[in-house]
Amino acid sequence: MNTELLFIDTDSPDICRLWAYRLIVNQKLIKKLYDIDELDTQLAIILGLSNEAELLSPMQLQRALIEKLRQLELQPAISLPATLAVNIQSLGAMIGLNTLEQQLLGFIALVKADQMLSSVCALLRNVKKTQLPALLAQTLGATEAAVKHMLRFDSTLLNSGLIAVESQPIFSLDDVFEFISFNFGYKLFEDNTDTQRLLKEIVQKTTPPSLTISQYQHLNTDLHILLPYLKKVVKQQLRGVNILIYGPPGTGKSELVRVVAQQLKIPLFEVSSEDDEGDGIAGHNRLRAYRMAQSFLANSAALLLFDETEDVFIQNPFARQAEPRKGWMNRMLEQNAVPCFWVTNDRSVIDDAFIRRFDQVIELNTPPKAQRAALLHSAAVNLLTPQEAAQLAEHPHLTPAIITRAGKVVAQLNPRLKRTTKVAALQHLMQQTLRAQGYRIKDELTHDVLGPVYNATWVNSDVDLNLLTEGLSNAGSGRLCLYGPPGTGKTAFCHYLAKQLQQPLLLKTASQLIGKFVGETEQNIAAAFAEAKQNEAILLLDEVDSFLQDRRKALHSWEVTSVNEMLMQMEAFNGIFVASTNLLHNLDQASLRRFDLKACFNYLKPEQAVSLFSAHCKQLKLQPCQHSVQKISGVRQLTPGDFAAIARQSRFRPFSTAGDFARALLQEVSLKSADTAKPIGFLQ
Repeated sequence: MNTELLFIDTDSPDICRLWAYRLIVNQKLIKKLYDIDELDTQLAIILGLSNEAELLSPMQLQRALIEKLRQLELQPAISLPATLAVNIQSLGAMIGLNTLEQQLLGFIALVKADQMLSSVCALLRNVKKTQLPALLAQTLGATEAAVKHMLRFDSTLLNSGLIAVESQPIFSLDDVFEFISFNFGYKLFEDNTDTQRLLKEIVQKTTPPSLTISQYQHLNTDLHILLPYLKKVVKQQLRGVNILIYGPPGTGKSELVRVVAQQLKIPLFEVSSEDDEGDGIAGHNRLRAYRMAQSFLANSAALLLFDETEDVFIQNPFARQAEPRKGWMNRMLEQNAVPCFWVTNDRSVIDDAFIRRFDQVIELNTPPKAQRAALLHSAAVNLLTPQEAAQLAEHPHLTPAIITRAGKVVAQLNPRLKRTTKVAALQHLMQQTLRAQGYRIKDELTHDVLGPVYNATWVNSDVDLNLLTEGLSNAGSGRLCLYGPPGTGKTAFCHYLAKQLQQPLLLKTASQLIGKFVGETEQNIAAAFAEAKQNEAILLLDEVDSFLQDRRKALHSWEVTSVNEMLMQMEAFNGIFVASTNLLHNLDQASLRRFDLKACFNYLKPEQAVSLFSAHCKQLKLQPCQHSVQKISGVRQLTPGDFAAIARQSRFRPFSTAGDFARALLQEVSLKSADTAKPIGFLQ
């Protein structure tokens, strides 16, 4: 029969017909073209066979295909479609693929896209991995040894992550290989003007940062190590360099990486987390994208960012249950050519065996108050006064993400709005976000804990509080124990101290630190000291007698361990630590020795009570009389807290005269139990 009449033109490229006919002939698939004794007409059309083929027996069709195949083999330079060839050559040049590897890449792309080739591959069922080298060698016209080398797990092609060999049982040849993403194979047929568009679902250049290095001053120690190290690493092309950055969401981890890259003037590329349609990319495919990015960028001075790595850690080699693949992941961390930043919100999902392989681990929590205030200034340009910025930055969980997002919204408001209205809007936006995250907040912007009346000389302490404040300002550190009856001004003095030293005050109570599970109290104590160090804050532990009880009276082991943890943290803390208690005699004796100073706060002296009474009367616009002053000077159990409580009462129950104010104070004192008048602690 004349083969010219038997074969018809199709939309398939000649190379697809060549590979399809080689598979049919070499793998003896001719009988699979028939449904019992009749040729599958639909399949025949796909294979480019005319109606004449239906008149042939399987043996006759086999001979015709062999003849056609011989003719195709004699044709000069049957190659990949032009656009596909150009894109594959570009990829090959970037990652160093040889001619055979590029040909296999083209074969896989055409199997996914061309109907003729994919239909023939689907006929070849129950393919075993051991059969692949011989099968592909015959199809591509290569040696079996070359194909075996190309399919090794450490070959350039497979190591690049561009393709993967299916690990599950293979049903047919068209299921053997998969691309890095569903759309990648189709992109190879597009006329891409640059490789960045082709690689968008794999890796892309990051956008410039919106923050600057000055806004990460709280990380100076880490940055003084990281910046010169990375500069030298990139210059010397050292391998196996990985940096782990972890911390709560919104604290600026990814932004920090961008800032570092900008500071070093080194291009930064990010492993993509979503495809062209905005759908998330699975963790195992992101790992392949990472390998691919390493291959693409291996010969260039660049940095790589792998953000939101939780799904990778949980599903893949980082996960604790993935023991068999730990060795593979270890090699990847130790041999990567491009320095990589791994960013996660949850460090606990990473096995400790991998943690130790990171060159530097950086914890990024909410910035200290001073940095939060600076961020507010930059996010709300020409809007806030320094005092307003400091007040808005008071909340310890106000992250850079919340600040920048709120600032972005306020910047789009009507420019004719009053400045105070915009400030209120900024505050409202940030507070609403904090509420939604479950944090308690105070609505007042200008809330002053000390109130309008405070003077350290009106506090009855056995220590000159002004001199103490000056000394702590000069020293920068100290461990104080403030003890005395309730309301005598212990907590208020800590707020005064923080205000004078221009440091935030971190107040922790017993209810916040004592946990219900074994070991939880110790963790909370350690976290409190760590938070104070991070924020450069004065740490005040109120009701410290609740967890510094005398260990000789302990009934449970956890009571001892919590005291031990507290003592250890006190010794290691280099800032200002203050503990306040009403029950000094209950404290552990060893803890008392560790305080640099134990200051007693007692009831007001007569002259202090009179001065404080006069100051409050002035604030309340009352005129003190001699009789009311004499009454106040004769009371021996008055405290600054009594004055503050009665002054607050005046907001809803105004006083007509200073005498009314004095009588309210006397009534407040009468409610106290008789034994509060007894000396406590080290007094007398």
